[in-house]
Amino acid sequence: MINRDNSLTSRVDISCKREGAKTLLVNSYFDIPYKVVHYGSKRLQDHLEVMMMCYSPGVMDGDALQVSVHCPEHVEMKLFTQSFNKVHPMKKGASQAMHVKVDEHAILQYLPQPTIPFKNAIFDMDNLIEVAANGHLIWGDIISGGRIHSGERFEFSKLHSRTKVYSGGKLVFFDNQLMAPRKQPLERMLFFEGHTHQGTLLIVSEYAKAFKEELDEVLTEQFVDMRYGFTMSGPNTLLIRALGESGDAMHEWLSNIGDMCWSFIRHHTADMEPVKTPAKVTASKQTLKKKATPATKRQPAKKVAAKKAVAKL
Repeated sequence: MINRDNSLTSRVDISCKREGAKTLLVNSYFDIPYKVVHYGSKRLQDHLEVMMMCYSPGVMDGDALQVSVHCPEHVEMKLFTQSFNKVHPMKKGASQAMHVKVDEHAILQYLPQPTIPFKNAIFDMDNLIEVAANGHLIWGDIISGGRIHSGERFEFSKLHSRTKVYSGGKLVFFDNQLMAPRKQPLERMLFFEGHTHQGTLLIVSEYAKAFKEELDEVLTEQFVDMRYGFTMSGPNTLLIRALGESGDAMHEWLSNIGDMCWSFIRHHTADMEPVKTPAKVTASKQTLKKKATPATKRQPAKKVAAKKAVAKL
């Protein structure tokens, strides 16, 4: 809906269902400027892959977006976004709210492209996620310090992100980040510590602890322009957080881990569902390890991924 001040109030509803071995898209309601489409061919795999597209230049002053995603029992869905979420200069501010529900034995993977707040941007993000006791969630988030290569380094006004995750009706994760560069030393210790991008990957699953043991083995090497840590932040809840210099590189790195986790969960739940057993996690581990560069071999600053990010702005 277009408001009288030319701002947009938009809503996106996505739901799916299981038919035999396949997960099918049931509902894909969307308002301008958003659109929900299949990501590639819907016949290539049994799980559902959909993309949320936006054909506007980005988030403008006064815009409000509400997104609802429902994954009923035994469905398998990967949700993508088309491009970086660009938040333009503002006076009043804009908002985005997501409500996600993952039912028993369902699995949802959501790894959106980075959010880039421009100079003077004001943006509020609220995420409410409900995961059934035997449901599985792979949830990502990347926040940039601004249009770094355009000279806007931490010049946005405010970015407030709140994420609540419930598993089996109990609160297992609550992340409340308020970033106000004009009031906080975001470049210093305990904030971005000199880096420009922050990435988060949250895994809620009964197999989260077992997957962490895999990461203890896989993430033993240093990565170029990447600092990270991971821990069990609650029952069946694994949190990975990283700091880096490139939105593209951060998204690719988290996506590799997310895909590895997807294969790991699918492998362990294959006996519960009438679907083919996917490739074991070993193949994904090899993919991730190939991207690792030991600290002793670190090369000075040809940041190809960062250049890709600039091209998108």
